[in-house]
Amino acid sequence: MNYFKSFSYKKLLTILFCAFLMSFMFLLAGCKKEPAQENKEVDFPLDDKGYPKNNVVMINNKAYPLDLVGESHMGSEIEVKMDQDSDIVEIVLPQRLPINYWSLDEKENLNLVSYSMIDFPIKNENMLEGPSPAVQKFVLSIPRGETSEILLKWTNVDEIDKLFKDKKEDYLLKIKVSY
Repeated sequence: MNYFKSFSYKKLLTILFCAFLMSFMFLLAGCKKEPAQENKEVDFPLDDKGYPKNNVVMINNKAYPLDLVGESHMGSEIEVKMDQDSDIVEIVLPQRLPINYWSLDEKENLNLVSYSMIDFPIKNENMLEGPSPAVQKFVLSIPRGETSEILLKWTNVDEIDKLFKDKKEDYLLKIKVSY
């Protein structure tokens, strides 16, 4: 009788252990990291090495010139005409350098719907020291029928904790959106 009790106890422990192990394996299988497919969520022009072009900003899937290269231009202004039936503005900017980033002046009439930083995969033979393979994507909702001004600053990462108005920009981009 003692043998039967110990046998059923061992059997119960084995079943519980197997159930725990199977649950743990299912949990781990659900946490599997998928390969990066971020570049599929944005269409951005690339150079011959696969890096995002530094002289372009994409606004609602249309390319506009951007002069991040050189010291003579501290900023630019772009005018965008919106469709009457849309209040969403999608802005995609090249990060250009890993030590710089774009920040947005969130005014009360602008609503940041989403933000993402997207890295484009670069082949090992095309890897360069210096440029960033990333773009920053801002999706904003703006008031319909009104003219809105969107301000973006390209700043050093040292400025990250500062308020927008206090950030010292290397480049200021103004986007005037009208209907």
